[in-house]
Amino acid sequence: MNTERKDPKDYYKQELSLQDLVPGDILTFEGEESDDISSLIMLLTNSMVTHGALYFQNSPVEALADAGRDGIHAHEVIEKEDSRCAYVCRLQKDSKGDFFTDSEILPVLKSAMGYIKSDLPYPFSDLALLAMILVFKDCSHVSIKQRVIIGILKIVAAEIKKLIDQKKHKGKHTMVCSSFVYQCYQDASKDDPRLKIKLHNSDINVLNRANQAPTLFDLYAEHAAEYDFDTTKFMTLKQGADESEEDFKPEDLKGLLKEALQDAGNTRVMLVKNNILSLAIEEFLKKLLEFFGYTFNSIKELIDNASELRSMFITPNDLCYNIDNAQKVGFVRLYRANEDLPENQINPKYNT
Repeated sequence: MNTERKDPKDYYKQELSLQDLVPGDILTFEGEESDDISSLIMLLTNSMVTHGALYFQNSPVEALADAGRDGIHAHEVIEKEDSRCAYVCRLQKDSKGDFFTDSEILPVLKSAMGYIKSDLPYPFSDLALLAMILVFKDCSHVSIKQRVIIGILKIVAAEIKKLIDQKKHKGKHTMVCSSFVYQCYQDASKDDPRLKIKLHNSDINVLNRANQAPTLFDLYAEHAAEYDFDTTKFMTLKQGADESEEDFKPEDLKGLLKEALQDAGNTRVMLVKNNILSLAIEEFLKKLLEFFGYTFNSIKELIDNASELRSMFITPNDLCYNIDNAQKVGFVRLYRANEDLPENQINPKYNT
């Protein structure tokens, strides 16, 4: 596996101003080295970007739309010299490289508006993205102790369960930041197939390569099959007492992330199938699928549904580098001027 981290500025060379952006532009933001979750996402995806967003409007105020800590919202943005770089990718409608007109791209923005109005909840933002990358992506280039992985998955599963118990999600689907952008285009492509984002060699759906390490999801699925999908046996066949059976709490997260970052550069110790790890993966998958509105009556159905969910999971790295039918336009430094754009500042044509 190629572990060399790409520099987006080798691909997005033109410095832009905010006025150069057009609604529908696909934005990916560089990660923050000072944030442990952001740093781990960069390590696990071999990337310098950790967040995806959709440029939403240029009037009455400039704004983007994204999935953040408090749900899917629109946010006013301004240019600010010391802010993070946003890399701007623009979908092309034909082989000539022509871009979509305002009226042609409107279905994408109306889809985004639908998610904004639905006020979909979003469990722990970047932490949910991190957990999904850990489970669904080949992360064999990074060394993280099994205990740390189990702790992160248990904490995320417990926080998702809180939202389920509070019935905040109302059976609706929610998305991580990059999947939100992809889904807006996917929705619009039902009426205009040209609006579908076409990915190559995406982080999750890569072609099977020689010597490719199995993902945590693969390990769990293989382990469950060995027990004829009766994973209740995992509970009775634990390999003795183990520190990874700890009762992890949210306050443990900071230490787990620090430990993961400290270990990341060490020689890789391959994870192997075992009951404790499989139980943590299973619990995370159960809560994730329940939150996303999937139903399952058996472990086999759980695995089939999780496989379907994996196929729809898009990372910020994918949006930055792996879209076939888009042009890498350039980069701009953006700052959020607010955290929730008032409805009277949203372009009214998105509601028609």
